[in-house]
Formats: sequence, structure tokens, C-alpha cells
Amino acid sequence: MNSHWVTSDQSGQASFNTRFKHSAVTSHELTDFTRQLATLVSSGVPLLESLDAVHKGFADQAMAHIVDQMKSRISAGWALHQALQEHAVFGHLYCQMVAAGELSGNLDEMLNRLALHTERQQQLIRKLRMASVYPVAVLLIAFGVVAVILIWVVPVFQSIFASFGAELPFATRLIVNMSKHLLHWGLPVILMLATLAFIFRWQYQRDERWQWLLAVWVLHLPVVSHLIGSANLVIWTRCMAMLMQSGVPLLDTLQIVAGTCTNRVYALSTLTVHDRVMQGISLAQALRQLSSDADGYPPVFSKLYPSLLVQLIDIGEQSGTLSALLNKAADSQDEALAHQVQSMTQLIEPLLVVVLGGLVGGMVVALYLPIFQLGQIM
Repeated sequence: MNSHWVTSDQSGQASFNTRFKHSAVTSHELTDFTRQLATLVSSGVPLLESLDAVHKGFADQAMAHIVDQMKSRISAGWALHQALQEHAVFGHLYCQMVAAGELSGNLDEMLNRLALHTERQQQLIRKLRMASVYPVAVLLIAFGVVAVILIWVVPVFQSIFASFGAELPFATRLIVNMSKHLLHWGLPVILMLATLAFIFRWQYQRDERWQWLLAVWVLHLPVVSHLIGSANLVIWTRCMAMLMQSGVPLLDTLQIVAGTCTNRVYALSTLTVHDRVMQGISLAQALRQLSSDADGYPPVFSKLYPSLLVQLIDIGEQSGTLSALLNKAADSQDEALAHQVQSMTQLIEPLLVVVLGGLVGGMVVALYLPIFQLGQIM
């Protein structure tokens, strides 16, 4: 694989450092900060007074300390976007939007757009959590119930079976052997899996090739790949539209958007499009070239951007309404994602109930089979 496809952009690395360095600052706090500051600045309140009012609203929360440091910097003559750049919780997109607002004199409008953007991002996260939390919780409960049966219930039945002096059915022998192996090897296997998970995470964080391979693998998973693709397209189109509406040049917009994509494949494909646009071709044509194998692009690039989206971008570039059409495309992708989450939840709920019921019910029946057979003999 060409090393170009596994090279991380600085914005993406900064995004990772943001989550690590300011894990105490929640997305809800960031959204509240942006909305409050936008409301105050739009009402004509001076920036320092606005920050002072916002600071009081956060009390002892993690964001209060950051706002206090920002007030000190701005009092010393710094611009707002410079003060924001000192704190990694404000991503590259956030700082660029504020800088564009300060430069154009419409900071209040930029802050309102950022507030709307952060709120939409929070809604997007809630949708993805709604799609993942329920099945994960049910599976954890299922594993817990199975473990309880194997560790505490099966040994009791095993002592009863020993008094029968007869050969056990295959299903019962299988459950009994699973219980023995779990009691004997369960703890070592759990420790080994935990160690492997730690090593994998450490290797993933330091090896860009692993990050690339995992990003590609995730995009090939059944069901999940559609959710991840839709989520990244929502972020991609929304950020593109917002930055272009703010007057940020297209090349700069593509670089910033690459840093906001949560999946490395989308980030690197955006950087590839940036390189092609820099050579003088249109955005739509650069996106179309990703689906061609002639330039040696990774095959996964050909499935990232739907043809309808590319066609909308082409029309927008020709008519001068690119940002408006990108906004409409983002709304459409957002609705599609919500529909996918709802459909998947409706499909998974009964499926998980059947799996859980069948698993526990099958184990109970297997344990009682020898008793049923003994009753028939007597």
C-alpha cells in the first residue's frame, strides 16, 4: 500500500489530542458555551462581558477554567480565535470559523452557526449511541446470564447427574464441558483478552497503518458500514457548507474538513480531493475521479461519495449555489441516518430477544434433559 494512504494529517491528530487532553469537557458543555456566547454577542454585549457572564454560568465545571484563561488572554489584547487555539477542546474547524467571523466583522453570525453546528453534532452522536447502546447492553446481559448459569447453576446439576450413573445427552455434556472450561480457563482468558486489547489500543494509537486498516475494515462491516458512512457524510457536507458560507476558500475548507472526519478513510480521501482541486479541476470532477482506478486510488474511495451528492456539487459549482446545495445534502443525509438508526433498532430488538431467549432457554432445556429421560424410564 502506498504510504500516502496511511499518512495522518495534523488536523486529525489534533482532533485525537483534543479528546485525550480535555476529556473532562463534555460535548454538552461545549454546546452550551457556544450557544450562550453566541446569544450574548448577538445581543451586543462586549466580548469580555459575555465571557464573564458565561463563566458564571459554568460554576465549577471544567469549561469554567478554560473560559477564565480565555478572559485573561483577551484582556491582554489577544483575538478570540487566538485564545481558543490555546485549548484543544476547540477544534480546528471551530477556531477557523471564529477567525473568519472576526476578520469579516460578523462574529455573532459565526458563533450562531457554530452553536447550531455543535448542537447538530450532539444530535448525531445521540443517534449513533441509540443505535449501538441497546444491542451492546442486551449482549452484555446475555453474556452475564450465561456466565452465571455456567459458573453457579451447572455445577449443582452436575453433582445431580453424577448420581444417575447414566450417559448424559450430547447437549447436556456440551453445557457441562463449557462450565468446566469456563471455571478452569475463564480468568486466564479474560486477562489475556484484556492484555491483547491494551496492546492493540497502544499499537493503534502509534501506528498509522493500523488506523488505516481499521478504518477500511469498519467501512466493510455489514449494517455498521452504512451508519458510519452516513455519519461521516453528514459531517463532511455540513462542515463544507458552513465553511463556504463563511467565506473560507475551497482549498482551506477541504483541509479543515479533513480534520473533522471521524473516519480516516474519509479524511484522507478529502485530502486527495484537495490535491486534485489544487491542480485546477473542479470539486465535483475530483470526487468523480475517486471512483476511478486509473490513478491508483484505494478501492474503498470509490464507495464514499454517492453519485447524487457529486451531481449536486456539480450543479452547485456551475450555478454558484454550492453552499446552499451542500446544506440541503447534509439535511438529506441527516434524515437518512435517522431512518437507518430507527430501522436498525426495530430490526435488532426482536432479533436480540430471540437470540437471548433461545440461548438461555436452550441451556435450561439441556440441563433438564437427563431429568426428563429419567422420568420416562421410571
